[in-house]
Amino acid sequence: MRAFTSHMQARRAGLALGLCAAFVWSPSFAEPLPEPLTLEYALAHLSDDHPRLALSRAAIEAAEAGVAQAESGNDFDARLRLEAAWTEPNPEARDQSHDDSLATLHLSKPLYDFGRTDHAVGAASRLAEGRRLLHGDERRAQRMEIMQRYLDVVLADQEYGWAYEVMAIAFVTLDKARDRNELGQVSDIDLSEREAAFQESRAQWVAATQRQRTARALLAESLNRPGELPSTVSRPRLVLDGRELPDVAVLLEQALHSNPRLAALQRDAEAAAERIAAARAGRKPLLSAEATAGTYRRDLGGRDAVRAGLVLEVPLYTGGRTDAAIAAAQAEARQAQARAREYEYRLRQAVLEAWQEIQVLKVRREQAAALGRYREMYADRSRAYYELELQTDFGDSMIEQSAAELFGLRTDYELVLAWERLAQLTGHSGYSLFADAAPSTDQPSGRAAGARPEGAQ
Repeated sequence: MRAFTSHMQARRAGLALGLCAAFVWSPSFAEPLPEPLTLEYALAHLSDDHPRLALSRAAIEAAEAGVAQAESGNDFDARLRLEAAWTEPNPEARDQSHDDSLATLHLSKPLYDFGRTDHAVGAASRLAEGRRLLHGDERRAQRMEIMQRYLDVVLADQEYGWAYEVMAIAFVTLDKARDRNELGQVSDIDLSEREAAFQESRAQWVAATQRQRTARALLAESLNRPGELPSTVSRPRLVLDGRELPDVAVLLEQALHSNPRLAALQRDAEAAAERIAAARAGRKPLLSAEATAGTYRRDLGGRDAVRAGLVLEVPLYTGGRTDAAIAAAQAEARQAQARAREYEYRLRQAVLEAWQEIQVLKVRREQAAALGRYREMYADRSRAYYELELQTDFGDSMIEQSAAELFGLRTDYELVLAWERLAQLTGHSGYSLFADAAPSTDQPSGRAAGARPEGAQ
């Protein structure tokens, strides 16, 4: 048992060396990830080139292009027409030449279209505003994913240590049983039982080792650094004590007022309403200014060198095209409104579930603290008995203490992520639950962008 004690004291050093040797890669980035990696660094280096953010940024660019296209509806238009033509003139025409080539310059500028362009610009602008809100929300979601993946790595390392401890104690127990079996003090069936227990603990350790690598691979993906697996990460310091949970009614009001995704869906509905107005304007006249200047090879009396004037076009019959455009815009508006209402229902439920989860986790955190204190005192007593050779469950008490530490750590991290999820749902800028990591710099988005939600702690 003295050898076992020395082995357990050297376990953590062996674990650190094993992790450093287990993950080897070829960096493909100018600045490799630091060792150890910190949560502060990971959050500060959120990559805008991540496919998730690149997609939402491309949506913004497409929407802004739509705004420019809508604004060009009233732009000045200039066209030069060059035509090379041969003709057989009418016998009575004054000019009997066959070259009927010409060059004309046509200028036009819409003056008033009774709101058609204004509504089109309004629709495109609201759509672009919604895409910017969604991009901000995607940045927050990506930040939260980095946070979750980072904490998963810390938990995977903690679980590895616990699994290693279980396997080491099972091996020592099996080794002693083999010695006693040779002396006839332990039966073959008891020895087989300890062999099975050791193999089970060994399988758990191998699985924990694989979860370490999987967690690191997912963290690298979230950082947009695929294949660059950090070997060591620093455990972040948490600031969880003294935080009051606002009433759920206050949180629901904040979410309905400031949730960026809901605000984006509302902008989509507003854009659809503008498109209905633009389609209806298709029944109204169009007033334009036009001017034409030309030069002609044949001299015909009906051709003017310069012509300018105002043109009023009045739609009399459009063959149902306008009615179809209005109907399509109305259907799109109903769909946009339904999507906004449907998300509002899901948002209410998500806020309630996050609020309830935080309440449960706060109680579970107290449970974990009590369990941790008990396991620590029990381990201290077992260590004292072991040194006095009065009791032999010291190894089991260490396993239970490690399990209690793992339970407490997992509870704390689940609580952190629940708070962050609640912050994202309510449009809050962040709750600063990490002592070493600044909150998100993304501004709250929605109808009250930039305002601190009422009741926020």
